[in-house]
Amino acid sequence: MKRFLEKLTDNAPTVDTGYRIGMRVIKTLVAVTVCLFIAWMLGSKDSLPIAAIAAIVTMQATQSETMRTGIFRVLGTIIGGVFGIFAILIGLVLPHYADGLFIVVIPLMLLINLYLCNLLKMQDSCSISCVVTIIIASHIVYDATFDETIIFTFIRLRDTLIGVVIATIINMLPGLIKRGVLSSDKE
Repeated sequence: MKRFLEKLTDNAPTVDTGYRIGMRVIKTLVAVTVCLFIAWMLGSKDSLPIAAIAAIVTMQATQSETMRTGIFRVLGTIIGGVFGIFAILIGLVLPHYADGLFIVVIPLMLLINLYLCNLLKMQDSCSISCVVTIIIASHIVYDATFDETIIFTFIRLRDTLIGVVIATIINMLPGLIKRGVLSSDKE
């Protein structure tokens, strides 16, 4: 048995112990912490993951990449919310939407959604837009009213904006501090 374990560990992958936690990791963790705190202060347990996920996805290696990702994230959320609401409006008109017709309606909304994103050359918004469409469009399947779904949509947008804005600000801080913009040593 000992020999077997030795052979097994001889070929095992090794861990690069030279790895150090980089600034992007630190900025991401700070952004997530701030998002979680804000969501907690808002008293919305549903906001906790949405804002934090938006911050994680938005945080990139550079400020310009973060801004670009954040813009596409917000636009995708808006487009997805609109198509999710369209699906719900269709569901309010069509009988049996909640009884399974949503299985046809939601993919149709996704098709139009993807077509629009590609037409507008917003390919980076496609996946989040589809995710939001599905989340919103399926909300009414679980006996939510139209008004509740509209509020739910705006809360999702708010939470995404919180995450994107926090990630963008946190990503800018090291550069601002380095240039002395946020320094307390000003004369």
